[in-house]
Amino acid sequence: MDELMEKILKLQSDYFKRRQLLFILDLISIFAIFYAIFLIFQVEYFLEHSSSFSSIPVNLIRVIPPIFAFIIAIIGALLLHRNDHKIKFNILVEDKYPELKEKLRTAYDNISEKNVIVESLKSLVLSGLTIVSAFSLISASVVITKIILVIIFISGATVISLNPNYRVPPDTIANNFKNLTGIGNEETNITFVDITGRPENSDAIGSNGSGDIFGKPKIASIEGKNIDLTLYSGLDTGFDVRDTSQTSNQFIKSAAFPVDVIGSNVSDGGYSMLMTKTETEKMLINKYAVERSKI
Repeated sequence: MDELMEKILKLQSDYFKRRQLLFILDLISIFAIFYAIFLIFQVEYFLEHSSSFSSIPVNLIRVIPPIFAFIIAIIGALLLHRNDHKIKFNILVEDKYPELKEKLRTAYDNISEKNVIVESLKSLVLSGLTIVSAFSLISASVVITKIILVIIFISGATVISLNPNYRVPPDTIANNFKNLTGIGNEETNITFVDITGRPENSDAIGSNGSGDIFGKPKIASIEGKNIDLTLYSGLDTGFDVRDTSQTSNQFIKSAAFPVDVIGSNVSDGGYSMLMTKTETEKMLINKYAVERSKI
């Protein structure tokens, strides 16, 4: 093989190997990002409780999120590097090294020619390629940046997988999904009929004394008097009776009612006299009292 061709092929091989390294780094980064997202939003939990996956063993369901993340990573990395195969190595070298401009392509196009001019051009190009390397064609900062990103994303995914506190509760996700899409909110399509007889305006229930526990203030009429039944909120917090001293809350018996004490000093004697009457006399006195109350 021609020495110039051998040098060009070697440089080209080293260059595309470094491009493959960038592809792998991008692949790992995208995988770590999506796998962490699946962990945060508990995709595995919803798959396990989905009727579509009820026939699949739990052990298989657990590997679905990482497999799905890997598939997304492959697609994403391929999209990022979709133009790699279109890179023309000769033009890339000439753009990086202006002293080889037009010379490398001319020598490459006439690689099979054998004459003094071509051989001289090949020798000139070959000596110029000694300073060319795959490391110089791909910036070292790009490679280092991608390596750092891979370390960060992999570390983040590992922390999330080991610490459940970084995951969103399934109930929160389900409720937010219902609120955003309306799917699952069947009660929104149901018309309720109020059979309690409560007032329609119950927005101000229990606020600032504007209503009772059911709605608007109620007025009850008892023996011709209007009684306000509104329940007003208290001004302070309540307390537990168990926290108070039991000795200070002892029941104190009041003095006996005078008529309940026969012959007591506080009685006027009328009650004791009534107790001495016969049953017939008591009935007559009772009827007399009733008739007197009707006058």
